[in-house]
Amino acid sequence: MHRRHHRKPSSITLCLTTALLLAACAGGLGTGASSEQGGSATTAGVSLGSGAGAASQEMVSANGALTVTLTAAESQVPFEDGTRWAMTYNGSAAGPTLRVRPGDTLTVKLVNKLSDPTSLHTHGLHVSPVGNGDNPFTTVDPGMSKTYVYPIPVSQPAGTFWYHPHAHGLAAEQVASGLSGALIVEDDVDDALDLVATDRVLLVTDPPLTAANPWGHGAGGSANAHGGMDGMGMDGMGMDGMVMRMVGRAGPHLLTNGRDGIDLLDSGGSLERVRVVNATASSRLVLSWTGSSMEQISSEGGRLATAQERDTVALAPGERTELVLIPGSAGGQLLAQRLSNDGSGVPLGGQESIARLNADAGRNPSVLPAVLAMERRDLFASGVRIAEWRVITLDGHMSPSINGRRFDPGTVNFEARESTVEEWVFRNRTATYHPIHLHSWPFQVQGEHGWQDVVEVPPYSEAVIRVTFDDFGGTTVLHCHILDHEDAGMMSVIRVT
Repeated sequence: MHRRHHRKPSSITLCLTTALLLAACAGGLGTGASSEQGGSATTAGVSLGSGAGAASQEMVSANGALTVTLTAAESQVPFEDGTRWAMTYNGSAAGPTLRVRPGDTLTVKLVNKLSDPTSLHTHGLHVSPVGNGDNPFTTVDPGMSKTYVYPIPVSQPAGTFWYHPHAHGLAAEQVASGLSGALIVEDDVDDALDLVATDRVLLVTDPPLTAANPWGHGAGGSANAHGGMDGMGMDGMGMDGMVMRMVGRAGPHLLTNGRDGIDLLDSGGSLERVRVVNATASSRLVLSWTGSSMEQISSEGGRLATAQERDTVALAPGERTELVLIPGSAGGQLLAQRLSNDGSGVPLGGQESIARLNADAGRNPSVLPAVLAMERRDLFASGVRIAEWRVITLDGHMSPSINGRRFDPGTVNFEARESTVEEWVFRNRTATYHPIHLHSWPFQVQGEHGWQDVVEVPPYSEAVIRVTFDDFGGTTVLHCHILDHEDAGMMSVIRVT
């Protein structure tokens, strides 16, 4: 099969090409990934095509544990006929995929070979923020290392998550430069899906395309005269610091697993299942499929109860989805359209191909399990006791903030009680979209299905969520996932006791 099963690891082949993006976009990137690994895990290699640096790895837990080493450094990675600059984990443009199961312990040694501090955030995991867990207040200085330990609760839903840096003031730069990787939680339903479908990970990014560090510091910095950077911007337009603070940074075009889109080969008659991670620093995406049909089986917070046919799927920065792609007579292309973060929300450039599928993939979605997930608690059901109602305002434009306050790690902005449910109303008073992410505890959005960890709040609008503070307490953050907004101060501290 095409996924790294916890009991029978195997490899997949993705043949990569570089010439099928739409004319409105230019540039590209390339690479696979490699990683050190601790003794309590199984490694499976993934071929991402020919050429230097094409090999990648997936790290799979064994006997209830996964131990890995991630080394963050500036690197040259394969690009077109040469190389380009990137920040990488273990020397590759796409970080290794980590696969665990509920109840496992994930241990990550982060080695920092960058010129600035960095850190590690397990985005979407329901794990404690205390101590060496998913703690947003600790960083790793240059030349140093830190070991993070994440005991994953048995109650953790299966789904597609990801990891990336979270050092305040540097998060946008480091994520945009390529520091990210997929983090998959699997269960018995994944084992059943493995019998009828492939399992591909599509890490979507839009990094700078430069020969050297474009940020004006670090090794070989090359900032432009406006205090922004080279190799960024849409349709060939440069982006200075002021624009980046307002709408976020975006590279020339989208890339998949560090490549100019990928070909999904060797389906062998199986259904084609893809996990899509919006690992960009600021780009809002709308996915569409040119084949016969597209079935969504998971949202960002975990698997849906049953497969849902979709024409499009929207992904704010940081969001994920799992799709089953049914080919037409000529196969199909998975397309992504970037949208403006300002009030217009207009398309930026044209649709971009992030994956292509041959016609030999499976075409019968009825072979999917009838029930993909048990119905979980409905926080909006009548009778749910609400411990606290909050109105949270999203303010500022040049200086984005929450409730009129910019981030201060020494100030607790919200207090909550463990094992309670709260209702939050986010009111956006700005002309910009704000995807708000809460660490550690998933939530439900009024009017939407499934559990989430990002809620997008349109300009001059509001969104209502309910969050349950289950399993543990601790102090963590909520923030805008247009990461330039977070770095500018659009982040608050919440303490759960």
